[in-house]
Amino acid sequence: MTAAPELDPAELLEQLVRIDSVNASIGGQGERAMVEAVARILVDIGCEVHIHDVPSADRPNVVATLPGRDTGRTLLLEAHMDTVAMPREPGPIRRVDGRLYARGACDTKGSAAAMLAALSRLARLDDRPSVVFAGVSDEEASMTGSRALLEQLPRVDAAVVGEPTSLRPVRAHNGMLRFRIIARGTAAHTSRAHLGVNAIAAAARVVLAIQDELLPELQQRSHPLAGPALVTAAMIDGGVAPNLVPAWCAVHVDRRLAPGEDAARALAGIDALLEAARARGDDVSREEPTIALPAVEIPADDPLVAEAEAVVSAELGMEVSAGGVPYGTDASNLSGVGGISCVVLGPGSIDQAHTDEEWVDLAEVVAATRIYESLILRSAANDTST
Repeated sequence: MTAAPELDPAELLEQLVRIDSVNASIGGQGERAMVEAVARILVDIGCEVHIHDVPSADRPNVVATLPGRDTGRTLLLEAHMDTVAMPREPGPIRRVDGRLYARGACDTKGSAAAMLAALSRLARLDDRPSVVFAGVSDEEASMTGSRALLEQLPRVDAAVVGEPTSLRPVRAHNGMLRFRIIARGTAAHTSRAHLGVNAIAAAARVVLAIQDELLPELQQRSHPLAGPALVTAAMIDGGVAPNLVPAWCAVHVDRRLAPGEDAARALAGIDALLEAARARGDDVSREEPTIALPAVEIPADDPLVAEAEAVVSAELGMEVSAGGVPYGTDASNLSGVGGISCVVLGPGSIDQAHTDEEWVDLAEVVAATRIYESLILRSAANDTST
């Protein structure tokens, strides 16, 4: 049987960014076309491929195994298939000075293309370890894809999560809670405003307490790799008409959990502010979180961390240590819920992710292909099972 041709990661990336996979939760087409295209590529490589539906509308994951010898230690390569919304006035997909400009080029189709190219290189080896690839949905909204993936995976021992880290391995990052605070008042005509109770005013006092009291306290407890825990009153809804005292207002809160922080304790800090507001006479309460993702911190002496540091150091020609980032990734589910050792690693910089002029350096995508391939081989060779 003739082996499939080795994939060019730059050409593959340009193919992938031409597929609209804006997350359906934010008004896009969803990930199905992207998942199906990646599944066809994986079949051509020689993988055993399965498409699984995630428990939400049009949310598929693709899970594939490139069969090889059983080393006792199987590595997972994981990348999300969705992107954030397109810019209001999107420019053309183009290559300029070694960069590819397109939505998703950096976050994170560059990682996906490099992973697929690495698998195509491994597929041409007679003596290779088995490796698993997963392309998941919904990372840019609720991370339901990676949560469902835990029930869809074959056995894996460690995972590389593709995200734009400038090719530096990441072993720690923040988690996240998202919830609403509800303020209630009494409606009245604004010409008789003294007869009403303004829910927006009550919500505003809570927002100021979050900003002026809770946030400074959190910033004093900074994690050495992932940075400080954070809290942001990110959105506010309230009011019906300009001539009506608002009887209801909702504040949408984003609470970033630093590694080592407990979600229950973080919510208790919010609840203490609300209790103080109620003592002042404001009718405010907190809803249960709609998203609750644990922070990630993989030990520095974890075998995968050491292997990633060694492979990246060799590729870049300099000593590299795994660090941390303040944002979240699918590793929250894979590691924080599933207990899988994870390293986050991929081409591109988070500074370009989600921007109107998103781009990735194609040389980094090519380098990432070599890094992923080397990491798979090194991880298999360093089998630690007994």
